[in-house]
Amino acid sequence: MPVLATALGLSLAAHAAQGQETIALDEVVVEGPRPTGPVLPALSSAAAGAIGLIGPTAGFRADRAVSSTKTDTPQRDVPQVVTVAPREVITDLAATRVDRVLTYTPGVAQQNNFGGLTIFSYAIRGVTTSELYKNGFPLNRGFPPPPDAQNVERIEVLKGPGGGLFGRSDPGGLVNIVTKQPTRERFVEMGGQWGSFEQVRGTVDSGGALNQDGTLLYRFNLAAGRQNSFRDFVDGDRLFVAPVISWQVTPDTTVTVETEFLRNRTVFDRGVVAINGQLGFLPISRFLGEPGQSIRQSNDSMQIRVDHRFDANWQMRLSTYLNSNSLSGEAVEVRGIAADNRTALRDRNERNYRADVALGQAELVGRFDTAGIGHTLLLGFERESTDGTYQQIRSRFRQTPYSLDIYAPVYGRPLPPFAFQTNGFEQVTNTALYAQDQIALSPEWKALVGVRFDFFEQSFRERTTGVQSDQTYFAATPRAGLVYQPLPELSLYANVGTSFRPNIGPDAFAASASGPLAPETGLGYEVGTKLDLYGGALSLTGAAFRVERQNVLTPDPNNSGFSLAAGAVRSQGFEFTAAGQITPEIKILAGYVFADAVVTKDNVLPVGAPLINVPRHSGSLLAVHEAQDGPWKGFGIGGGVRAVGERAGDAAGSGFRLPGYIAVDALAYYRWENFRFGLNVENVFDTTYYESSLSALRVFPGAPRRFTGTLSVRF
Repeated sequence: MPVLATALGLSLAAHAAQGQETIALDEVVVEGPRPTGPVLPALSSAAAGAIGLIGPTAGFRADRAVSSTKTDTPQRDVPQVVTVAPREVITDLAATRVDRVLTYTPGVAQQNNFGGLTIFSYAIRGVTTSELYKNGFPLNRGFPPPPDAQNVERIEVLKGPGGGLFGRSDPGGLVNIVTKQPTRERFVEMGGQWGSFEQVRGTVDSGGALNQDGTLLYRFNLAAGRQNSFRDFVDGDRLFVAPVISWQVTPDTTVTVETEFLRNRTVFDRGVVAINGQLGFLPISRFLGEPGQSIRQSNDSMQIRVDHRFDANWQMRLSTYLNSNSLSGEAVEVRGIAADNRTALRDRNERNYRADVALGQAELVGRFDTAGIGHTLLLGFERESTDGTYQQIRSRFRQTPYSLDIYAPVYGRPLPPFAFQTNGFEQVTNTALYAQDQIALSPEWKALVGVRFDFFEQSFRERTTGVQSDQTYFAATPRAGLVYQPLPELSLYANVGTSFRPNIGPDAFAASASGPLAPETGLGYEVGTKLDLYGGALSLTGAAFRVERQNVLTPDPNNSGFSLAAGAVRSQGFEFTAAGQITPEIKILAGYVFADAVVTKDNVLPVGAPLINVPRHSGSLLAVHEAQDGPWKGFGIGGGVRAVGERAGDAAGSGFRLPGYIAVDALAYYRWENFRFGLNVENVFDTTYYESSLSALRVFPGAPRRFTGTLSVRF
């Protein structure tokens, strides 16, 4: 791997028991996924209280989430909402990619997916973001392919500002993926998946001890498959390998090396077009590029963690993340529609992107008390170095439009010549210090205060012209929250936090007429409540929120084609979620979100204009009933409903809107001994809908009815 840099990092996870001044640390235990067989053994912990990532949670509810505090703290004690999709949700949905799971995560709306090559643009609580993390490390550096779900143990969606811990981010929230970890006892699970559009996929998940005393453990995941699409001429294939090894060096020290290798090939697909702002003139299968062209992506990464326990109350983690990713290939894209409303003006382009990332973290957590008040203190250091190259060669669509009749397409005409290129080189470094204190004021009252300081440096050079842009930025992102628990199962909370995100990369550079653009800043605050029912089996949350962002890119009125960092937007609303077990047989994950997301300042758009792809009303419900005894034991049946309201279809305030939709999914499975047989039907009623858009020229239709069958065996 060509990434050259390492940094040290410390992290730790500790459990805060309610009302205690000095708190012991619990052993981390991993439970096996219910759908496929017996309970899995403990993580790589040779002694009670060993350090490790939080293990998976059976069912649809997670009592703990690391994304809100980076410590192992019960969710009811945290003044922020984290919606968790455990492994069982992923299995029941037969999801192969993370974005499929996010469709059932309340408050998350799909944004631009870059022609199917990424999911690094979605909105949380009405705020567009590209922040996606894996075990606390950022994935959105460069252009890696969408994460594969095979190695995912749980997906945590943090609602509200995360800048106090994660640095450059957006105030609406972020997504953190927690991966599968090594196990002590041996197991092998093999799976197969077959479905509509010639989908075929095979998987392997195995783990166990590599030596007799159980101090050397492993986990190995593999997924390989290919499929076509409901979109004409669009297909793809993927190979994913993820070996993990952990070594219990001493009873108090563990070293874990986690690697991933992903190869992805797919056809770049910008979707359909809207004619005069109206959809439905083209079938959702109509492909407007050129058949036979593909984009290839690679993503190689390594995480190295050293976890050490000093005593019952102090722990640390040193961690390093190295990543190298690339994207290359050719595509043809629609750039305009002629006056006849049927001739697409297209260009030919070839991309060659590459990024190398080195990131290190050092975190120390300690528990102590002062004058009867309990503290959980987190101190952290982070260092990032990212180098990226962005080369794109294009034809001139106005001089050589490479036309296509969208109603009667004829493909395969001679390609237009390449005419110009952009060739940027970007270097980014970021150094951060952060501190957080979780304070147990009394058994009923808990507070959280924290702050992160980032020193950001960026240099971007356009090598074609020799023009260079440099910027440095210092940011402080504080956060604070308060929890009141009148009853052990009821929490009332409030929080406030800030965020910052530099306007960087080739798009931001090209949009600037006078040097670097000021970074976006954000402020978010909320009040809410959390209620645990049925002994904690079911969790209910409700929150009212308001999020504000400044220095959002907006068109420069004095320089056509350029932008200024002078805009402002605001999103406010409320949300409700439910996750867990209603009865031993019924599990649910549900939510509703109202988000009023509008422009509050802009050079072109009127104040009050809605933000692109953000519905005012959205909600989802996933429910499964599984028989626990009797002749039907192991049989599960359920389904889901995804409802999304009408929303703006572009960011230009043209009035183009995407229609609202309701899509219904169904599933059934049967678990018999170590076998699991499953059938999923997505979009049962074959509803025509549109997931998102970038503009009227790039609208992404949702999939029609599709069937997926799964089979897995564990031994």
